[in-house]
Amino acid sequence: MTTNDILRALAPLIRAHTEHLPAPPVAVTADSRLEQDLRMDSMAIVHVLEAIEDTFGLTIPDERLAGVYTVGDLVDIVRTTTASAERVA
Repeated sequence: MTTNDILRALAPLIRAHTEHLPAPPVAVTADSRLEQDLRMDSMAIVHVLEAIEDTFGLTIPDERLAGVYTVGDLVDIVRTTTASAERVA
């Protein structure tokens, strides 16, 4: 799965957790900052992480969550966690 494939899959998950905002973000890009640009609070981020785990069939280790600030960081987590799971299988 390419970076663009992952980004395309993540965008609707993120939008689902930002559409309730008064002015939801127009675009979700790899450079979009979760808190500043998308106005997500910590609970929304947790819900997105749960949706990512469900959608991709992953378990994201807690230590991978430190330093997650952008959508690109989430893409990297999915890409590396998926790659790790494939190596184990």
